[in-house]
Amino acid sequence: MEPTSSSLSLVPKQKTPLCNFKPLVIPPPVGGGGVGVAVPLHENSGVHAIMAETLPRYVILQSDYNDRYLRSVEGNLQVPLALKFGGQYSFDRDTRFELEKGKNKDAAGLFNIKCMYNNKYLSTVSATNNWITAVAAEPEEDQTKWSCTLFQPVFVTAGDNTMVRFRHMATGDFTCLQAGASTLVDCLKADSDRDGYDKFLVINWESVVMFPNRIVIKGDNNRYLRERGDTFLAFDTDKLEGFDTEYEVTPSRNGGLRIKCLSNGKLWRKDNGFWIGADGSDGNNHNTNNVFLPVKLAENLVAFRSLRDNLYLKRLSYDGEDDCLAALNKYVDEYSRLKIEDPAISRKIDNVVFRIPAANTSKGKPVVLITKRVENNTLSAMTVAIDLRISDVHSSTWNASLSLSLGVKTTMTSGVPEVAEASIEFSVEFTSSYEWGQTVEREVQMGSVYTVEVPSKSIVTASLIAVQGTAGIPFSYTQTDILSDGTEKIYEKDDGWFVGANAFNETFKVEQTAIPTAKL
Repeated sequence: MEPTSSSLSLVPKQKTPLCNFKPLVIPPPVGGGGVGVAVPLHENSGVHAIMAETLPRYVILQSDYNDRYLRSVEGNLQVPLALKFGGQYSFDRDTRFELEKGKNKDAAGLFNIKCMYNNKYLSTVSATNNWITAVAAEPEEDQTKWSCTLFQPVFVTAGDNTMVRFRHMATGDFTCLQAGASTLVDCLKADSDRDGYDKFLVINWESVVMFPNRIVIKGDNNRYLRERGDTFLAFDTDKLEGFDTEYEVTPSRNGGLRIKCLSNGKLWRKDNGFWIGADGSDGNNHNTNNVFLPVKLAENLVAFRSLRDNLYLKRLSYDGEDDCLAALNKYVDEYSRLKIEDPAISRKIDNVVFRIPAANTSKGKPVVLITKRVENNTLSAMTVAIDLRISDVHSSTWNASLSLSLGVKTTMTSGVPEVAEASIEFSVEFTSSYEWGQTVEREVQMGSVYTVEVPSKSIVTASLIAVQGTAGIPFSYTQTDILSDGTEKIYEKDDGWFVGANAFNETFKVEQTAIPTAKL
């Protein structure tokens, strides 16, 4: 029997003694299920410019109309690289946007919005076409041009749920989801006929906790969470029990997750009671009953909050049900802290494909790597060999969208992109054990032994000069996991980000000066 709401004031029986533990009160993260504070301001009010300072830099935008994320979509014949509120939920780069503050003096409270999938800025297609696409290579802050990339956030709500409208400054119209039935349904455009399709939930991307595809969960009692077979989830086993203790995690609305029990194929579900049931339907309906928002407490330690009622999940013993998963508190206590583990035995990363057109590259000023000086005090010219060989360190780092480091033995095979004079080149391949975020350094021999002529009574200074380049490049890859039962599971991923630094374009420079008379 589930307790009534009045019985929740009782202290539930716990299997472990209470300790002097101070509850951790965590406000619902931006984009969560909490109630936002209404902002009854005129859309031209200067207060919006002040409130714009509170917006996070990296965001996911969710339509208030269909609860879907805005994403970059390729292949639309009418509007190439259209932006659409649709498709499967994802925390990959195709749903991430960067809000860059306007730089001009008249751009206070305005933003250039960059699509992180292709590193292009949002603007209208043309002077006569108001569809919004991510095709602008550089920001355009002239508000009289149709190609202007500035948008004004106008707040609908603020606080736990930040809801905004974005006005395109060149057209003066708000960006809207296109309703109706067409090949461009749910796509983004600037339109004066808003009709309620122009409100977007702003989710702080850096608050989103990204998990591996499969997880196991250990409670504060150091026992694993198991699907018990009767829709209850219980922390009651000391060892892993295959699918009974494994869960599949998929992205969902509001920056949250849906969690599926692999033992019965059912989703975690929160209804009017407080127990979390293992009986939710696995369909396309991402309703609040089936969505849970994780909060990272420490490395590999999280708490889950139900989107339905904003209550945190915890281990609870009550009414004959021992150590089961329930949603009971508005804060995180000692029974809410869950350790996440990865059940994969080993992992292989290969088929790495870099999206070179979306690369961010920068080239610094030429720098001197090494200099040597030769002095000829004789009356005759002489030929000398100057050794300008030097080892330069080239660095490479591969990252994926994971918030937790779970220590699975991983082997990666990938080409190594490097910045060159007019392009990005691949000269070597990396194959080794690897952990996401690890920086790999490689010493590269640069320069040579150069022969120079040193005139009589002269000084020759020889230098090796190069340009330092950096690159940030998105990439997709194949992930192959060997699971606890020995089976192989393959995932196609598109959330990789590579960062590299290297010197290139080496040149040899010789300068000649006469020996000062005082030294002769």
